[in-house]
Amino acid sequence: MSRILLVDDETNILAALKREIAGWAGGERHDVEAYASPQEALECAKVMSFDLVIADYKMAEMDGVGFLKAFRETQPEAMCLLLSGHADRDVLVDAINQTHIYRFIGKPWDSVELAGAVAQALAFQRVARENHRLAQACRAKLGDAVEETKGEEHFQLLVVDDDEAVLSAIWRELSHRNHLDDLYAVMRHEANPEFPLDGHEFRFTVDVSANAVEALEKVQTVAYDLVIADYRMPGMDGIRFLEVFRKLRPDAARILLSGYADLQVLIEAVNRAEIFSFVPKPWNEYELKSAVTQAIAYRKLLLENRRLSELLAAN
Repeated sequence: MSRILLVDDETNILAALKREIAGWAGGERHDVEAYASPQEALECAKVMSFDLVIADYKMAEMDGVGFLKAFRETQPEAMCLLLSGHADRDVLVDAINQTHIYRFIGKPWDSVELAGAVAQALAFQRVARENHRLAQACRAKLGDAVEETKGEEHFQLLVVDDDEAVLSAIWRELSHRNHLDDLYAVMRHEANPEFPLDGHEFRFTVDVSANAVEALEKVQTVAYDLVIADYRMPGMDGIRFLEVFRKLRPDAARILLSGYADLQVLIEAVNRAEIFSFVPKPWNEYELKSAVTQAIAYRKLLLENRRLSELLAAN
């Protein structure tokens, strides 16, 4: 069971957020603590450990960035989500630089997006903690013989959707640099310090397919790092496609794309296809690129954990 801290000075929003998270069925159960006062929440954090904290950005006593910065001084390993209806680019960069924020959640939030963000953050935390444990074990056993793997700069990505317009839009957004890429460079570095801050761009070879069966044929010969698949496709839905894809390329990250998914669909996608993230339709560029950024960082941690485990076993 994971422990989650909620902080929002609007008591009606705080109650609704706590009720929703505590009431999720079919997935992981969470122990939820909620505070309308950031200062009281910080006092609680001195005596109680949390896996995840969700804080509102606009609070009278202390804004969300200031709260999360103070919170991380006490609990640096906890995952941080910022809740806001007012976030802009400057706020994003400031929050990421100061608090190692993992994801933004818009107000009013979408239930599926909220559930997906929480599940993703907790999954990433578990893998990061395992990476830290394995790295310490390797250093204790092998000393300087342990070498860190270097971050790749080029990734193979597959997008599967029966809508040609969607394929074209995602290809364009992931294949071309724009004014927000400096923000994603910061996010990559925070998610995985192997990614340098300077001179590093999104570099993807993006393959697209309008047919799930044809896409699986491509998977037989191409070692994709990440796949994004639509939920509603004729012949084979996205969950089934990602389930088959996982068996063929278990190390690749998987993202479900949909404008129709509800909480039950999301839970099914996590349980059957082990998706890392969910992106709604229609998406905005931040949602898409942040999901891709974190999925790649997550995949690299998984591969590094496997390498360290094999190194320990061999010695």
